[in-house]
Amino acid sequence: MKQNLIIACCIFASICFLSGCSLTDNSEQTTAANTSITENAMDWGTTNDATVPENESGWGNASDSSQKDTNDRNDEPINQNLAPDFTATLADGSSFTLSEHRGSVILLNFWATWCGPCVEEMPAFERLNSEYGDEVYILAINYMEDENTVNQFIQNNGYTFPIAYDVDGSISELYPSEGIPYTLIIDTDGSVRITFLGGGGADGQYRQFKSIIDTALQQ
Repeated sequence: MKQNLIIACCIFASICFLSGCSLTDNSEQTTAANTSITENAMDWGTTNDATVPENESGWGNASDSSQKDTNDRNDEPINQNLAPDFTATLADGSSFTLSEHRGSVILLNFWATWCGPCVEEMPAFERLNSEYGDEVYILAINYMEDENTVNQFIQNNGYTFPIAYDVDGSISELYPSEGIPYTLIIDTDGSVRITFLGGGGADGQYRQFKSIIDTALQQ
């Protein structure tokens, strides 16, 4: 009986690690599974009738936000999916303002060093950043850890893609989610194309993100 209980606990812990980390109690760094699709996660009028690329790795719960509502009076598009603007300090000492990068496709990721799935997916961002260069902006925003912790993580792993601080959580408040890693792909017009909650293998994530980015660049 005791052995069966231990095995069950191990299986549950493995599921939590592969799916994502809960933000309900960040002080205790609690992990939890996020397996259901996040519909309208940020109240941006998310639509689910657009085609979402095949989920090859069985992880990131995708919510497609690419469709815009229209004004009945003049048929002009109303962009209700516009990503909230912010300015962040990057680990290299420079700053990033979202609105200043209008015209570029942006991959925005929220993560923490204590979140196993967040750390596991980092190589995918490094690979995408090296392949697309200035054509796509990859930005990983750390969730409420001190700058020294973030800097040490970057140094230990040798990552070169942009990583930003969010020590007080003010940026994360603009993009609420049930957990991390939480990733958004933002179109050239500043609207959120699709969101992902949870993580898994870096190779599968790389293929999925690349497919969506390529589609966004063609439109």
